[in-house]
Formats: sequence, C-alpha cells, structure tokens
Amino acid sequence: MKERANRLYELRKSRNLTQTAVAYRLNLSLSRISAYENGENIPCDVLRVFANFYSVSIDYILRFSDRTVGGSGVNLHISEQKLLDLYRNLPPDGKAVIDGMVNGYVPLK
Repeated sequence: MKERANRLYELRKSRNLTQTAVAYRLNLSLSRISAYENGENIPCDVLRVFANFYSVSIDYILRFSDRTVGGSGVNLHISEQKLLDLYRNLPPDGKAVIDGMVNGYVPLK
C-alpha cells in the first residue's frame, strides 16, 4: 500500500506540483490528497481521476507496471510526459501554434 502512495507522491513531485495544487485541480480536499499519498485506499473512480490527471495508467499508479502508459507500447521518459501534459493543458489556439511549429508552419490567427 505504501508503494502506491509513494507513486502518487513521485508523480506529483515530478511535475513540481504541491498537494494544494493537485487538490484544487482535481476538486478534492487537501486532506484527501494527503491521505492518498500516505497510503489510504483510493476509490476506483478517484484512481481513474489520478491516472487521467497524470496521464499514466492505473497499473502504473498501483505499481503493477513500470510503464506510464498502458497497452499502447509507449513508454515515455518523464521529460516527454511533462511536455505532453503541458500540451494537453493548452487552449486550442496554443495547440494550433505548437502543431504549426511541429509541421513547419505557424497558422494565421
């Protein structure tokens, strides 16, 4: 159980987030985040929320796997995962600019 708690802690710290920031973004109380990081059982629906928030598989959080993404065969380095997380949180205009840069052009506004 403590291993799972450590994985949540590691995920949060690797993204330079505070417990308060995670609690706010996931609409959970600070005491819930702290409890989960200290080994309290996590309900399935909340586990899914954590997996989506951190863009990892539930198996990764539960330490059934060391692969951050399940099933697809993709195993991202933490720096790649951070970039992906940042991209996913961009507004549509921001994504369009990044997409344009990747594809060799910048779309007009």
